[in-house]
Amino acid sequence: MRSLARSMIVAVTLAGTVAAAAGPAAAIVGGQDATQSYPGTTVVQTFYPGAGTALCGGALIQPDVVLTAAHCVSDDAAAPQPVAVPAGNITVRVGSNDRGSGGQQVTGRRVFLPPGWAWAANWPAPVSDYALIELSQPVQAPLMPLDDLPAGVGDPVRLLGWGLTDFPPTAGPPALLQERDTVRLPAAACGGGFISAGETCVGGGACYGDSGSPAVRKTINPAVGTSPRWVQAGIASRETSTERPCSEPTVYTDLTSIRVRIWVWTTIRNRQPQPCTCAPTVPDSAAQTRIDLLKPKTLR
Repeated sequence: MRSLARSMIVAVTLAGTVAAAAGPAAAIVGGQDATQSYPGTTVVQTFYPGAGTALCGGALIQPDVVLTAAHCVSDDAAAPQPVAVPAGNITVRVGSNDRGSGGQQVTGRRVFLPPGWAWAANWPAPVSDYALIELSQPVQAPLMPLDDLPAGVGDPVRLLGWGLTDFPPTAGPPALLQERDTVRLPAAACGGGFISAGETCVGGGACYGDSGSPAVRKTINPAVGTSPRWVQAGIASRETSTERPCSEPTVYTDLTSIRVRIWVWTTIRNRQPQPCTCAPTVPDSAAQTRIDLLKPKTLR
């Protein structure tokens, strides 16, 4: 594989080959069928005309808002900056561990991208691989709460997703949600993925099709007593290795980052897109090489 498999997208119509494309992260390798339901877990499918339908994950954080990865819902071939895909091309399924049935299925109404999103054209400035999908109607399902405090290095983290369960793939993405327990790692362990501010590094396992899916932790919320609850700590963004794309550490957006949280809640409150402040997609040869390394791959 010439470029790094840094984002984890997988086409829903898997034919066993890997091709470069715009889209989301991969599936959980070395995991197992989910042992329970997790609040707000969401299947995100984005149709790219001429390319197919890409599989990602997400989390319902408001009745009509899903949080996912920016590369799952943007066209990074547009110039001079990536643009949001038409929201009507996005279908989500909320409240089911089966990506093909159950829960509620809804289409998108609007997509909001952070103003700095440009696949690391201006790295080491923040990569900003996160986005919001406003839904065409509210969903009646439990919401995924966001983590308030960052996990420490070595603390347990659970990865969720519908991505590939082995790589190179021997079959398509699983029907049932997968989970895998791992830990938070030092940022240096994700250096191969151009980790930036507002991101965190976790152990491997996320694969093609897991992009946009949550990394969760079990914490205690003092406001509601001592019962532990699952909270979302991160959003699957990209891989860090060409040789072992679904086994090496993975870069996740850190949802305890103040910058990320301010954008998320301000955007939910105002429902207004912000103009892009990112660099052009081809500012110079070095930046273009970096962008090419970070761009997602899609299984077709």
